[in-house]
Amino acid sequence: MTPTVLGIGAQKCASSWVHAVLGAHPQIGVSDPKELDFFSYYFDRGYTWYETHFRNLSQFSARCETSPSYFYDPRAPERAWNYNKSLKIIALLRDPVARAYSNHLHEVIKGHIPRQSFEEGLLGNPAYIDQGRYHTHLKRWVDTFGSDRVQVLIAEEIAADPVGAASRLYDFVGVDTAVVSAVVSEARNISDRARLPRLRRTLRSGGDLMRRAGLEEHLMRIKSAAPVAGFLRMNSIDMRVEIPPMTDATQRRLTEVFEPEMTALARLLKRDGFPWQTWDSIADDGVQPSLVG
Repeated sequence: MTPTVLGIGAQKCASSWVHAVLGAHPQIGVSDPKELDFFSYYFDRGYTWYETHFRNLSQFSARCETSPSYFYDPRAPERAWNYNKSLKIIALLRDPVARAYSNHLHEVIKGHIPRQSFEEGLLGNPAYIDQGRYHTHLKRWVDTFGSDRVQVLIAEEIAADPVGAASRLYDFVGVDTAVVSAVVSEARNISDRARLPRLRRTLRSGGDLMRRAGLEEHLMRIKSAAPVAGFLRMNSIDMRVEIPPMTDATQRRLTEVFEPEMTALARLLKRDGFPWQTWDSIADDGVQPSLVG
């Protein structure tokens, strides 16, 4: 069995939500684990290795994996095209400045870098900016697969209307759009760390077992029950409290860096704009983006 849909990121733009929502649909099978990174990091393992992750999904009409590394890896579009030219591509975007800050929190949570300010992290990790060059990266996928095979979802629009976003996603994949799951409205991949990491790992391991057994809805009900929800909140520390927000000077500098990418992205997607603070600040500064046409 082979995948029919690729979720390509970008990182920290609701890819976990997309994977969960696709996996909650009875006509869609998703890979385990979520991120296979085949067309980016593990291409040398070959097609046979890749396809072993879909061999138990023959009963599904659509099969998907989601790897945010695909979005910005310049090799990934051509590799995916040569593998299967009929793939459907799902790309996710959010305010590029907010994404960069969230990227920093993610790296601190993972232990990849020490706990430090965003400015310090930015100096040591150019990927914070590189992954936000949305037009540059997305255009490679559109040029390779064509705009009709690339669905772009905006994280802020997903948050505002998750049910509508899920319906558009299902329509693009080609499955029943009337399916509604409680998973659609669940917050995922929140930027926090656990007070008791071992306990969180144990709980997540149990949750993963339930998901693999097809008990996602039951898991949702357990997690939303008042005692359990309260316990999970008590074990959570919001990283935005521990890592200060970026300075105004950094905000302005990143806005200047991303402005050409955002205006080019608007033209590529034939949009009048985006629900992003960074986009609004361009107009507030007197810069009138050149949009469609």
